Amino acid sequence: MVPTMVLVGLLLFAIALLFIFPIREVTQPPGKLQPIWEVLFPGTSPAWHALGGLVLAAWGYIALQDLLLFAKGTPYLLFSNAFPNLTGAYGIPPADLWRNVFRLVNPSWIWVYLAPAFLFAVNLFLVLRSRGRA
Repeated sequence: MVPTMVLVGLLLFAIALLFIFPIREVTQPPGKLQPIWEVLFPGTSPAWHALGGLVLAAWGYIALQDLLLFAKGTPYLLFSNAFPNLTGAYGIPPADLWRNVFRLVNPSWIWVYLAPAFLFAVNLFLVLRSRGRA
């Protein structure tokens, strides 16, 4: 759990730095890998303008939530403390407790699959459109 918290803290710190650093005039052309980074990380393309930081923060949140969901079974870090006595309070059988609880509190497929796909598709459209103009 500690490495996950450290990862969350570092991700939030990195995203906060994007809002703090002032915009500087570009004096060099973009690197060869720049189009790949713009496609892989929504919000890093200049096509997003002022919304880039918010889009990158949303992408980081969704990616971290999906990573935790697939690795731990739930995207919520404090999950075990949130439901102290489900068997006594709601009558959930102890054998099916964790399977049923994960199903109750995990986000829907729309948030897990559709939101990242939609954000990725919009980003891909914006990046390809800006590349087509250039």
